Amino acid sequence: MQLKYETVFRELQSKILSGYWPENAMIPTEFELCEEYNVSRITVRRALEELVRTGLIRRSRGKGSFVCSTKHLSETRNAATDNLYDSILTNIKNQIIEDKYYGPNTSLAKNMPLLLNNVDEGIVRIRLLELVDEVPHSLKSVFVSESTSKLLDREDLANKPFLEVYEKSTNNKIISMRRTISAIIPDDYHCNLLGVKRGTAHLWMKNTAFIEDRVPVATSYTIINGNLFDFVVDLQLKK
Repeated sequence: MQLKYETVFRELQSKILSGYWPENAMIPTEFELCEEYNVSRITVRRALEELVRTGLIRRSRGKGSFVCSTKHLSETRNAATDNLYDSILTNIKNQIIEDKYYGPNTSLAKNMPLLLNNVDEGIVRIRLLELVDEVPHSLKSVFVSESTSKLLDREDLANKPFLEVYEKSTNNKIISMRRTISAIIPDDYHCNLLGVKRGTAHLWMKNTAFIEDRVPVATSYTIINGNLFDFVVDLQLKK
């Protein structure tokens, strides 16, 4: 049985790893968290200390707690000659488990201003359970602007990777990606969806996709079944 602080920690961790609180976002105060989870301040502080220890948040006296920024691996590709999803599994199937709109006045939309085309737009989160040969491969939360969401073909999304559907639906070419990869231990909810053993380590990946002029158009947060996935990088070294 989990201790109270562990339950709060898992809940807060889940919101960070799913992108509900993106990097640099301020999370609720200790008092607000006490009310939300109906626990003592000591319990909340212990959960926050655990988030600090795992590198997910930073705390500033008198200012609050913020989701940590992370180091990034940048991938730049020649859109004229390279297909961004050549290396992505082609036998992928997606189950859309959430397709939710967050209005312009929500904290989520305010935390992702670079994805929006104007101040009156909201954010849409599409949560996908990705299956390979009917086996859960990953759980992906994709964030796009309201206008971009209206262009995306949901039926196409059930059978193709998100980036491929985005390019086909919008006629925009993804030029580059910014990627973060970490090892994590998911909470029980994510473990159950992925069909993995509780307490085992898996991969967490954040991607931001850019079109021309370094304009960001989509951000995704993905928990990947580490039992099915190897991350491989080919390095082209200069002579």
